[in-house]
Amino acid sequence: MEFRLLGALEVRDGAAEIKLVRRQERLLLAVLLLRANELVATEQLIDLLWPDDPPGDARGALQVYVSRLRRAGITIDGGRDGYAVRAGSIDLERFRAGVAEARALADPVDRGSALRAALELWRGELLPELVDGPTRDRLCVPVEEERRSAVDERIQADLAAGLHTQLLAELPAVVEQDPTREATVAAWMTALHRAGRRQDALDVYAAVTATLSARFGLEPAPALRRLYSAILRNDPGARKVSDDLVPRELPVDISLLVGRDELLVAGVRALTDGPTNVCLWGAAGVGKSATATRIGHLAADAFPDGQVFARLQDVGGAAVPAQTLLGSMLRSVGVAPSRVPESLEERIRLYRENTADLALLVVLDDALDAETVEQLLPSGPSCAVVVTSRRSLPQLKKATHLQVLPLDSAASNDLLAKLIGRALGDPAVVATVAAECAGLPLALRIIGSRFALSGADAFTAMLGALADDDARLDSMVAGDLAVRTSLDRSLALAEPRTRQLLARLSLVGVTEFPAWVAAPLLDDDELTGHVAFEQLVDLGLVELVAVEPFRRYKMHALVRSYAAEQLARAGDPTHPQQRYLEAVHRLTALADSGVNHGWTVAAHLPTPATPVLPDAEGAIEADAIRWFEASAPLIDAAARSALSAGEPELAGAIALLLSGYLSVRDQRQRRNQLLLDIAEVVAESGPLELSVRLQLAFWTHHTGAVADQWSAGVRLRELAEQTGSLALQARAELQLAAAALHLADYRKAREHGLAALALVDRPGGPEDLRFLAVRRLVHVAAELDEYDDAARWGEQAVRMAPPNSNVQGEARMLVGEIYAQIGSYPKAEEHFTAAVATFEALSSDGNVAQMRCLLASTMARQGKIDQARSMLEMPKAVYADAPAGHLRLRIAVAEADIAMATGDIAEGRRIRLEMIDVVTARGDLSSARYFRDLIDNDPRDPANQ
Repeated sequence: MEFRLLGALEVRDGAAEIKLVRRQERLLLAVLLLRANELVATEQLIDLLWPDDPPGDARGALQVYVSRLRRAGITIDGGRDGYAVRAGSIDLERFRAGVAEARALADPVDRGSALRAALELWRGELLPELVDGPTRDRLCVPVEEERRSAVDERIQADLAAGLHTQLLAELPAVVEQDPTREATVAAWMTALHRAGRRQDALDVYAAVTATLSARFGLEPAPALRRLYSAILRNDPGARKVSDDLVPRELPVDISLLVGRDELLVAGVRALTDGPTNVCLWGAAGVGKSATATRIGHLAADAFPDGQVFARLQDVGGAAVPAQTLLGSMLRSVGVAPSRVPESLEERIRLYRENTADLALLVVLDDALDAETVEQLLPSGPSCAVVVTSRRSLPQLKKATHLQVLPLDSAASNDLLAKLIGRALGDPAVVATVAAECAGLPLALRIIGSRFALSGADAFTAMLGALADDDARLDSMVAGDLAVRTSLDRSLALAEPRTRQLLARLSLVGVTEFPAWVAAPLLDDDELTGHVAFEQLVDLGLVELVAVEPFRRYKMHALVRSYAAEQLARAGDPTHPQQRYLEAVHRLTALADSGVNHGWTVAAHLPTPATPVLPDAEGAIEADAIRWFEASAPLIDAAARSALSAGEPELAGAIALLLSGYLSVRDQRQRRNQLLLDIAEVVAESGPLELSVRLQLAFWTHHTGAVADQWSAGVRLRELAEQTGSLALQARAELQLAAAALHLADYRKAREHGLAALALVDRPGGPEDLRFLAVRRLVHVAAELDEYDDAARWGEQAVRMAPPNSNVQGEARMLVGEIYAQIGSYPKAEEHFTAAVATFEALSSDGNVAQMRCLLASTMARQGKIDQARSMLEMPKAVYADAPAGHLRLRIAVAEADIAMATGDIAEGRRIRLEMIDVVTARGDLSSARYFRDLIDNDPRDPANQ
C-alpha cells in the first residue's frame, strides 16, 4: 500500500485509490503517517483531532476511526495508550531519503539534479484539505521547512554549477513567496549579477527592502546588505555567496530613544561585566524592543562572534515554534542548511555545541514564556542574551531583570517635540496631548508621525478625539502602528478570568480603583480578584499604585477605552454591573456608619446584607476615613452609573451615603454637583420622597444666592408636606431658618427653627433632628445679641451632639464664636481648641482651617500677633489648594483683626469693606451686617472713639 502526504492525502493499493470520506479519519491517518512506525499517544491524537472542543467520549470516537481505517486495509497497531501505522511506502520518507543521498554528492550538477528529483515528489501544499491554524503549525511547519531547505540547497547547487541563467526564470516567484529567506534573495541577486544585470540586482534589493519594511517591519539581513554594497561597487567577489559570514542581525538602531539612560547603563553593564543575560519586561508599547536594540548596539563590540536576532512572535502575535527559530539561528551561526537536524532536541543540542566557544550576543524579542527562551540560550560562557517580554519572566534565574516603565511627563513632552521636529503653538496643548499617550513611546510615535507635517490646529482636533472614550483608540493609529493591536497581543497572554476582569473594569468609570472591585465584577472572592489583578499588573495593563493601607490600582484612559471595547465584544450576559453597584452600596453604607460626622441625612437607609467582602470591610473597620479617601471618586461614578442604568433609588442612596464624608472633607462642590445631578433626574421620574430628600441635602450646604435658598426652602416645604414625612418637613423648616438667617430676617429664622423643633416633638417625630433645630436657634439668638441665652443653649447643643462628631465640632465652633463676641476669650479658645482636635481626628482639613482662622482672630484681639499670624499659615495653604468662599471670609476676618491689632487701621477697614461687597453680591445680608458691625463698633478704630 502506498501513502502520499506531500500534497492532498492519497492512499493507493496498486493502481486503485482507497477513498477515505470522513475528514477526521483522514486527519488521523495523516498524523500517524507523519510519525510512521512510531507509537503516537492517545492524548496527543485527541489534542490534534479536537484542539478546541473534544467530544465527551473522545477515546471512543478515536477507536471508531481506527477501526474504520483498519477495515480499509490500513495496518494500525496499538490500543488504549496509542496507535502506530505500519507503512512501507510513504512519499515523505522517499523525499527525505532522496535529499540525504543528494547531500552526499560532491558534484554540484549531480547534487542539484538529485535534489530536484526529490522535490518533484511534492504535489503541492502539505495536507491542505485537512489542517489549518495552530494544528498546521504543529504538524506541517517542520516538514515544509525541510522542503524549503532542500530548495535552498538545490539553488545553491545550481549556482555552483553555473546555472544562473536558468535560475533567473525561477527565483522571482520563490522570493515573492518568502522575501524573508535571505539565502534565496542573495542567490537571485547573485544570478542577476553573474548574468551582467547589475542594475536589476540592485533593484531586487530595493524591492525586497520595501517589502520587508511594509509587510513585516524588518530590515534586510546584514549579509544581504553587504552583498548589496559589493554589487554596488561592482566587486567581483559579489559573484560568490559566502557561507562564512559573522552574523550582524541587530535591527537598525532607533534614532530617538528618550528617557532610557538608566536602563541602557544597567543593561550594557550586565552584558559586558559578566557577561550575564538581561530580561527587559514591560507593558505593550512601552519601548522594550527599541531599548533592547540600543543595548545590543552599545554592547556589540564585546561580542566579536556576532549578534543574532530573533522575534519570538509572528506579525499576528502567534508564537513562533522554538524548532523553527533554532533552524534560523543555527544557519546564523554558520551551520549549513543541510546539517540542520529535524527534531527540536537535536537542534538544541547542535545549537549549544556550536555556541560553546563563541562570544555571541543573542537578542530575543517579544518572548511569551521562559521555557522557549531557555531553549534558545547559547551555551558559551562568553555569550549573552537580551530578552524582551510583556510579562516578567522570573523563571530566568541567571538574568538581570529590568522593568521598562512608561515615560514621565518631561520625557514624553521631549520625545513628542522631537518627533514633530518643530514648535507647535501652545506648549500646554502639546503637553496635554502627550499626557494622553500614557507615557507609551508607541503612542507618542503614532501621534508624532501624524503631526510631523501638520499645523498646531491639528492638536486641538486630536485633543477632542483623545477625550472621547469611543474615539480614543481610533486616533492612535498611523500606518501599521496601532495601540489597539499592541494591547491585543498583551491581552492574549492573560488567563480567561483576567481578560474578563479587564473588560469589566470599564464599568467602574474611574481610572484608579481599590482591589476589592474585582470580586463583585467577577462574582467571585477577593483572592481570585487579587490573582487576576496581579496578572494585569504583570502584563502592564494596570499599575499597582499603593499597597497601604490597602491595594489600589490604576488603569490609563487608553486601556479603559480598550477594556470597554472588550466588554462590548463579549456581550456579557451575567450582569456584572449590578453586582458591582450592590457592593458599592453595601461598602459605602458601612463606611458612612464608621465616619463620626453626626449628620442624619442617610440615617433612614438600611445597610444591604450582601455582597460580603471581608478584606474591604476590614479596611473600613480599621479606618473608614482613609477608605473613603481612596474610594470617593469611584463611589461618585457608581452613583452616576446606577442613574444611567435606570435605578434612581440606588443612585440616590449611594449619593446620600457619600455626602457625609464629602461634607466632613469640605468637598462641597463635588458633593453638591453629585446630589444636584441625581436630584434632577429623580425629580422627573423617581419617588417624591427621595426627590425631596436629595434636594434638601443639596441645599443644606449650598453656597449660592441666598434668595435661591429661600425660594427652594418654600417649595421643598410644600413637597415635604405632600410626602407626609415629619422628618422631611422638619428639614425643610431648618432650610428656611438657614436662609432667613442669611437674609438677616431673624424673626423668621426663629419662627422656622421653632417649627422644626415642634415637628421633632410630635409623636413619631424625627428625634435625630432635635440637635440641629437647637443649634439653629442658638445661631438666631446670637444674631439677636442674646448672648447669655445663646451661650447657655449652645453648651446644651454641644452636649446633645454625638461625642467627637463633626456636628459637635461645628457646635463648639458656634459656641466659641459667641464667647469671643462677648470677650470671653479663654472659653472661646477652649471650644475652638476642642473643635480643632475633633476635626483633625476626622481629617476634616477645611473645618480645621476655619477653626484656626477663629483662633487667629481671638489671639489678635488679645494682642498675640505672632501667634495669630502663625495660626493663619495652614488656612491659607488649604485655600490655595482648594479655594472656597466660606474659608475666604474666615481668613479675611482674621487678617482684618491682625491689621487692626497692629495699628494698620486702613488695611483692616479695606478688608472688611471688600468682604461686605463679596457677601452682598450673593445676597448674604447677615454676613454683610456682621462686617458692618465690625467696622462701626471696633474700639481700635479712631473713627469709633
